[in-house]
Amino acid sequence: MNNPAKNIFEQMFFAGLLLFAASLPLSMFMMSISQFIILGGWLLQGNFSIRLRQAFSNKAVWLLCSVYVLHLIGLIYSADYAYAFKDLRVKLPLLLLPVLFASSTPLTNRQLNILLTVFISATFISTFISYLIYLDVIHKPIRDIRDISVFISHIRLSLFVCIAVYSALWLLKQSSLLFKILLLTVIVWFIFFLILIESMTGLGILTITLVVVFLKYTISNTSLALKIITVLIFIAAGIFSYQYIDKIWIRINTLNKDELFHLKKNTAEGNVYLHDTLKTDSENGHLIWINLCENEMRPAWNKRSHLPYDSLNLKGDELRMTIIRYLTSKGAAKDGAAIDNLSKKEITAIEKGVANVDDLHTFGIRSRIRATLWEIYQYQHFNNPGGHSLAMRFEFWKTAFSIISDHPFTGVGTGDVPTAFKNKYDELKSPLAPQYRLRAHNQYLTVAIALGIPVLVWFLLSLILPGIILNRYNYFLYFTFWLTAIMSMISEDTLETQAGVSFFAFFNGVYLFLLAKNDK
Repeated sequence: MNNPAKNIFEQMFFAGLLLFAASLPLSMFMMSISQFIILGGWLLQGNFSIRLRQAFSNKAVWLLCSVYVLHLIGLIYSADYAYAFKDLRVKLPLLLLPVLFASSTPLTNRQLNILLTVFISATFISTFISYLIYLDVIHKPIRDIRDISVFISHIRLSLFVCIAVYSALWLLKQSSLLFKILLLTVIVWFIFFLILIESMTGLGILTITLVVVFLKYTISNTSLALKIITVLIFIAAGIFSYQYIDKIWIRINTLNKDELFHLKKNTAEGNVYLHDTLKTDSENGHLIWINLCENEMRPAWNKRSHLPYDSLNLKGDELRMTIIRYLTSKGAAKDGAAIDNLSKKEITAIEKGVANVDDLHTFGIRSRIRATLWEIYQYQHFNNPGGHSLAMRFEFWKTAFSIISDHPFTGVGTGDVPTAFKNKYDELKSPLAPQYRLRAHNQYLTVAIALGIPVLVWFLLSLILPGIILNRYNYFLYFTFWLTAIMSMISEDTLETQAGVSFFAFFNGVYLFLLAKNDK
């Protein structure tokens, strides 16, 4: 017999899901509130013993909950309980949401469509507001293009954009023509946004996921001829990508040593150029520390910019070095005349932290690729990781492996990861400045540091086995989310922040336990 009260509480549970989906890209506070609504709707439905038996009869639930339990066990040998309890509070959705979702009624196709539409809409709103900040329609000081993400970190937002793209693709197959056009427009917008914020992580994950899904479909559902054509297309794309990146790398890595034989003595104003020929730092193959006359550059710059020569640029880096690097990248002598010849556009770009003329004429992703390759070059040749996201990760990972080698079986404990990093950085005499001495930025390494290699293996099983147990890898929504999640954990501590934990626990729970059988 239909129970009106139960239906109301089920609707309350669903409303909590909708609020959760809307809050992910927009509000950390409402993200927390939504979980209380979900819990309230679940509790008010009653039948606890039956529903809990239903949840825990599912092996996938045990696997997912065990990760949280292992972090609880890690308290036993932790010294920093304040951090440990904070970490356990942040990770609580990993324990609760699998149980709540596995013991609830699966979503109808209509409910799933509404849920995905709400999430896509919220992600669009978040990205559009960010774009208005970029255009300065909404006034907010930004030091870096990625600072335009105001609700959550740009890294988390890029992951949400990826999930929104997959969700829109899934909705395409069951939408009207008008809604299809709208969804395709939104997909193009999301890709544009990832390029705008120069999200190598987001673009990389999106590309790899869609390629894997395409290959998976092609291999299992097409003729041999189409399979061969597909393989050839991807080989061609790989060759093109390699040549594109290699061309940028050669420009960074090639040093014009002929400049050493044509050093200038005096500027047009008669001042002496300084040359440090022992330093091989370069921009676009041009040596930085030759043909340099800062005595002219300083007053010339101060006449043209409101930012003093010896101050910081809008990214927070040393403006003096930005100017010197930019002029070097043009192949120009560094003197007053070179400053005078800069356009207003160039002055503004340098103030914003643009240190290479190539970045002035490129949009988004090429600029980010060049910057990433330059970071690698600096790290290889000068062991200089400071302030560079990829190069710093190399230092984070090197430090993390050293900690793991000291505590391979049990780790340092749930609460002692920050302390272990601090001590290891000091021990290794890391070249990183104190403000850059961060944690692993790799979820797998973080788990191994906290709880040991055996628990890392168990953690990997908890990521892989639920999809096998519940036969979810054939479901487009789950498979694309799963690929995104496991790849995000390579370059980020995805499960160490509220936004990251909420992202993983919510979509993992919904796609494992609340999808109907026909939602493939």
